[in-house]
Amino acid sequence: MKSQPVPDNAPTKKPPEGQLSMKEIWDAAAKEFEAICGESLQRGQIKSFEDVQKKIKSANQVSNGADEEQNVKWEKAKSVGLQSLKYLKMLVGAASQASSFIPIPEAAANITGSALCFVFDIPETIKGYNDAINQVFGEVSSALSQFHIYQTIDNADPLLIQQIHLVLVSFVKVCAYVVKYRQGRKRDRFLKQFKSVFDDDSGLADQMAEFRSALQQQRDVEGTVTLAVVVETKQDIALLLEQSIVFGKIAQETHQAVQETQKGVQALRDDVDRMRTLIKIRDTLGVPSTVRLDTNTTQTCNDIADRCLSGMGSWIWTHEAYTAWTATKDRDKDAQRLLIVSGPQSSGKTCATALITKRLEEQKGRTYVAHYFFPSSTKKADSEKNSIQSALKYMAFQIARVDVAAQKVLGKACEEEPSAFRRSGSLDTLDNLWEKLKIGASGSNAVYYLVFDGIENLPDQQVKMLLDFVFSPRMAKESAERVQILLSGTDDQFANWQESRNSLKIQMEKHNTPDMRIVIEEALNQRGMLQNTKPDSDQQRARDKILDKLPQNVEGSYSRLQFGLDDVMRLLSTRTAMRELDRMLDQSMSSHEAAIKNLQRSLTADEISELNELLKWVLFSNDTMTLEKLEAAMFLYSGTESLASLEYIIKNKYSAVLKLDDGCVFGQDGVKEYLRKDIDLSGRSSNTKDRATISMTITINNVDQELCGHFLWDLAHKAIRDKFNFNLDGDASNALHGGRGTIAVDEFEAHHTIVTRAFEYLSKPPKEQTENIGPYLVTWLPFHLSRLRQLEDDDQGSLMPSEQSEIGQNLYKLFKNDEVFLRHKESFQDAWWIVSEIEDLQKWLMDSAIMRRLDKRWRDEVQLAASPTRGYLKELVRVIIQGFLRERSWNIYSACQWLLQLMKADERKLEVHTTETPDDNADAFAEIDWNRMSTWCQGILGLPDSELNSLWYERLATAATDDRVAPEAAISLYQRAIEEKNPSWLCYQGLGTAFSRQNRTSEAVTQVELALKSAQQEDATPKPETRDIVGLYLLLGQYAYEAGDVSTADKYYSLACEGGDESQVREGRLGRLKSRLGFPDTEAIQALKTTLAQENGKAEVTAAMEMLALDSDHHNLIARMFAVLKQDPDLLKEVLDAMEKAIWNLTPSNTSKVLTGDERFAEDEARSVLLCDRGFAAYLFRVSSDGLKSVNEALRLWEESRDLLANVGGTNALFTRQRATTALAAHYFQSIAEGLQLNYYDALAKLKKLANSESDYNFLRSDAISFLGSAYVLCGDKESAKEVLMARIKQGLQILSDDILENDKIGFSILQKALEQYQDFKNAVVALSLLGQPDLVTEALYFDVSDITEVDDERKSQALDVVSELAKEVIRVIGSQIPDTKLQSQRIEAAKVYLDTLVATAEAKTEVNGNSEDEKPRVSDLTAYAHRLLQSRILPLHKAHTPNVDKGELTWNWSCDGRTSDGRVCDKWNSFEDNLYHCIYCSNKDFCGDCFKQLRNPESGVDFMECSAKHRWLQIPHQGNSMYVSMKAKTVRVPIDVRPLDGDDRILKAYYAEDGSGEEITLDEWKERVATEWGISLKTLSETSSEDGKS
Repeated sequence: MKSQPVPDNAPTKKPPEGQLSMKEIWDAAAKEFEAICGESLQRGQIKSFEDVQKKIKSANQVSNGADEEQNVKWEKAKSVGLQSLKYLKMLVGAASQASSFIPIPEAAANITGSALCFVFDIPETIKGYNDAINQVFGEVSSALSQFHIYQTIDNADPLLIQQIHLVLVSFVKVCAYVVKYRQGRKRDRFLKQFKSVFDDDSGLADQMAEFRSALQQQRDVEGTVTLAVVVETKQDIALLLEQSIVFGKIAQETHQAVQETQKGVQALRDDVDRMRTLIKIRDTLGVPSTVRLDTNTTQTCNDIADRCLSGMGSWIWTHEAYTAWTATKDRDKDAQRLLIVSGPQSSGKTCATALITKRLEEQKGRTYVAHYFFPSSTKKADSEKNSIQSALKYMAFQIARVDVAAQKVLGKACEEEPSAFRRSGSLDTLDNLWEKLKIGASGSNAVYYLVFDGIENLPDQQVKMLLDFVFSPRMAKESAERVQILLSGTDDQFANWQESRNSLKIQMEKHNTPDMRIVIEEALNQRGMLQNTKPDSDQQRARDKILDKLPQNVEGSYSRLQFGLDDVMRLLSTRTAMRELDRMLDQSMSSHEAAIKNLQRSLTADEISELNELLKWVLFSNDTMTLEKLEAAMFLYSGTESLASLEYIIKNKYSAVLKLDDGCVFGQDGVKEYLRKDIDLSGRSSNTKDRATISMTITINNVDQELCGHFLWDLAHKAIRDKFNFNLDGDASNALHGGRGTIAVDEFEAHHTIVTRAFEYLSKPPKEQTENIGPYLVTWLPFHLSRLRQLEDDDQGSLMPSEQSEIGQNLYKLFKNDEVFLRHKESFQDAWWIVSEIEDLQKWLMDSAIMRRLDKRWRDEVQLAASPTRGYLKELVRVIIQGFLRERSWNIYSACQWLLQLMKADERKLEVHTTETPDDNADAFAEIDWNRMSTWCQGILGLPDSELNSLWYERLATAATDDRVAPEAAISLYQRAIEEKNPSWLCYQGLGTAFSRQNRTSEAVTQVELALKSAQQEDATPKPETRDIVGLYLLLGQYAYEAGDVSTADKYYSLACEGGDESQVREGRLGRLKSRLGFPDTEAIQALKTTLAQENGKAEVTAAMEMLALDSDHHNLIARMFAVLKQDPDLLKEVLDAMEKAIWNLTPSNTSKVLTGDERFAEDEARSVLLCDRGFAAYLFRVSSDGLKSVNEALRLWEESRDLLANVGGTNALFTRQRATTALAAHYFQSIAEGLQLNYYDALAKLKKLANSESDYNFLRSDAISFLGSAYVLCGDKESAKEVLMARIKQGLQILSDDILENDKIGFSILQKALEQYQDFKNAVVALSLLGQPDLVTEALYFDVSDITEVDDERKSQALDVVSELAKEVIRVIGSQIPDTKLQSQRIEAAKVYLDTLVATAEAKTEVNGNSEDEKPRVSDLTAYAHRLLQSRILPLHKAHTPNVDKGELTWNWSCDGRTSDGRVCDKWNSFEDNLYHCIYCSNKDFCGDCFKQLRNPESGVDFMECSAKHRWLQIPHQGNSMYVSMKAKTVRVPIDVRPLDGDDRILKAYYAEDGSGEEITLDEWKERVATEWGISLKTLSETSSEDGKS
């Protein structure tokens, strides 16, 4: 290591008198190290911190039988060491600052680095040493982390610097003692391995105490030095490190260390109600619960974009189509609202679409992006019949995540009419859905980008539906300026659409050459080929030719490019001449032909036959083929199980034609077309039965080549002479016959094969090996039969008579009786046939060629039946109804699906055919008439009414309960079932569940108690199993808990814990914990202690903690738990130990369980939640788990929680990330607010980093940005605060500038918060005055000219004057009668009485004077008209708010965010009686008077997890206060002052002129004033809503 050079003429400065020189300090340190452990630090091997880092990383313990746990601990120990090194570099850099008069020897760096190296320089595994490193350096690294502050030091006090050196010396001694600990006798270490390393008598504990003491002395010096002398923050970290003397590379290293340790946060914040709205939207629209709520993108888009190589797609940003599409002007042209990204398969469309989406997501302002990538499986998946609607709903959810206006509208629609979103995907439904979303609605100034990728993966009907929707006149008219659409698909999909011809287009095959060259270069670089070539060399020319020719040859296809690259790589791996490469690159490439021929040559005949069978299923099935389905299909084909997995076979043998994607198998791009084309070229006659053919196979073994040639010549000569036509084209012949040696498959043959396999499967008993393919064969048997008929009609194939007869015989065997249906009941329960498929089967049975050899009686019965359900389906229908309504043997959902389709088929006459195919799914989710279904089933079975027993109605009721559309129908049917003889316990249970869903909890409890009583009887039917009884206990516990009866809930949950399966026991334990937390504090504490005292008590609490983390009420439960635990420190420690054990259990490296993706997802979410909770425990109760400072541990836990949740969704995930981010930001902010400490600057840097990395796309949710803006203001840096908050002010003004009045509340709310954080309190109060609820009577009696509807236009102004004057008079009278605005109901009542009197008087006058009903009011009648108009406003108001004010009718209110002393949520809100206190620093925290007092009183015993007693608050007047004005008001009042209350500088209050004077300006003037103060032009704001993101 080299010290910083000192000029020869530089004066030597001495340290202050009485202080040791640096050389003396470090010389002593080196000697003490050697004295302690016997090792010398003067080895000279360490020249830089990089050497130390490499030394630690390369330190590997020799296994010698060591278990895996020890290896894991060693890796953890190394990570702790590297962490210490990182802070050590920073500390040594700080120590160099006094070099101007305290010369630093190179030992300062050399000795510290060498000491740390000794710690990790061990020759063998030493059990227990890992724990020592973890324990010691875990504390050391945490302590050293405080020196982050010195990254901004420009000039430091010498005394402080010397104290830092003493800390470093102490660090060296700690290292020495750790080495000495290692050197101790192995037996002693073994005996003590389970004890703390500090219990060792080696002196390590004493040295750690000395290290802590040195740190404390350093802090004391730090606190006594004047702030201005200690540190100046005018220089950034780069300047500081340039002055460092430690290493030549110290600046770069320390900068990297800072970057690594200050991790960015991507978390958002919002109030609970708004998040619940978003969750409601997510659940109603059918979006998976694992999707994150706090992001503006999707994981799918991220994954696709991440797969794109660096630099790919850069040409797009200058492409004229893209620039025109994203231009902010000239959007009136319809053609420019649509961008089409087209090209053949495998041309990079999806990659381009993902890159475009990511770029759009980076835009700011009111620009929102939603996208949907249709996967390959969509083409076939039956579950995706409504793919377009699913996509649009998912895109609507994406927009709701980021656009608060859309969120509000959609949330209301989901609340009021959730069933509207369940309808099937017709074009009308899409239009209706679009209308409900109000995306791009008239008046909005937001811009929305909708991106649809992969439409080539959609069925043709779905493509047509999407394009109809996109090109509809309604979309073009309503959304031309606000909605931009991107479609990605193949050219042929747009060919028949006139509108697409004028649209903007990016044709990938014409423009993706630059991207292909990037792919080629990456491939060459990865394989190390043609690297570092010399100019004008053959290698350089070869590289250039490959980059130039290969993209041209493949015509834009990446799949062909890959094949071409493989050929080039093979050629380059040999000693290749340039001419051979030229010859290869000059040829056009058909990737599939080359690949398939190569594959054919490598496979045996049996392997080719197997591959052709696979291709039939993969290419021509009507559903996506999973590996499990194909394994079962191949067992049907061969009758044997393969020793190798199909996945391995496909990856290693058949990858040229097949590919895997998420467990599903697909054909390689273009393979299907190539193989079908190959067959077509064979010249195959479609009607093979009409073609005379003779075929033979010639086998030649061990024959001389010349003799073989003569034989073939003679054979050909004879053929020509006798005019006998031989087809000697081997490939074509083999392709025709699917013969030996050729990979090929024919669609007709494929469908016939699958039909044959289906009948083989159904003719035999079910086998385990084929169970996965059974549901597919049953579901799609009609489809494959239909395709055979269609292909035959199109002359693309034909069945031989024997094959027709075979199908007829198999259909007869299937439908003649119930034998097959009962044998394969499981497969039929997983399937159903729609009406068109039922009719397709009927057509086969009407074909004489199929039916001629069948039993005549059965054939006549089938063909003469009035409908299929009375004919060939008769036995199947009876089996389904019998299993559904007479037994409990048929799945209810399956039965309902079957019966709905069978009933439709029964009603539709076969002889009536319309030109349009009816939509079999049109009413799939419509309300079912259960009585009609009951009557139809009764008729099918021929049952009298007396035979309809309790079971019949019970099963119908269960089906109605599952349907959830009409809960009253389910209740009625259950009640009918109970009225019949011998009702089962399931009837009472079902009725209880139905009551619960209607929130009739007490009735639900009564019914489930009856169910329990009935189930426990000896003759109970059906005989309940243990899990059934436990299930009833759990239901009773749940309903009692929901009703607030925690004692009863605890009783039933405790019973559930005594039996049942594992999941039920876990659920019971969680319920019991939740119930006991509802006990009074003393009882709750005792109950928890009792549980922990049991034999497996800690394990029970641990398991409950894991489940509690995922509970929907977790946030309230954990607050209640902490409120209970803090009263008993010992109990707190035990529960926190259980929490830590739960965290450990959920850590992937600590479990051997094999989890599914969803299970891993849930465990990650639970672990993150518990980490956050543990952080709050450390912060609030100063409880630390490993000896670290509790606050530091809390910060670490919160950061770890956030990092883990970076890609995790789930209900609690969002709340947890919000809480962690808020807690971190609040901590940093408080450090800044308290000021005059060194960590002030560290906190500001961390808060800034946090805010900069946080996506602020939805400005109601971000706490870090709020705190940062407030922090800058506190520091006096209002310009920086303005920069931070500018985007929020812009968004608020943008929302106010649109024409949608409902959005204005959101705009005012954004402005209020941002202006408060900027401490522009007057303008913040103006925004607040437009949010609060004015006096209800005053607001109701506000009128403008649009409210005057019964007066001629020329008299409307006069009428408005009369109405307004009368309204003022009423308000004045009510104000004099009841001046207190808190008495809203009384004021409304008084207004009603007063107006009733006026109207009665006016009506009496009208009767005297007379007036035609058809005449509009004359001038003399305007007063009476005004009376009636006012009355029309007051009457609804009186109805809504009598006898008490209905909070739900108010447009805006604030609820208290406080908690009671026992941790329960406060249920108060800013009513018309009480004021609230709004924190001006937190994003959205309000408190009622009682909670506010508790927040500010440290002795109150209430722990607040977010807001702090050290913040400041604005007093929000009660609702109805004269400060508030109507949203329709044209003017607003500006307070004369907003200042602290007398005697309390932390509470601000708005003051208005008592005489009503003061400034009153129009709302437009106020908005202009705010915009001007922030340098914003309102005129251009709405026009450039997306300009910020493009600049």
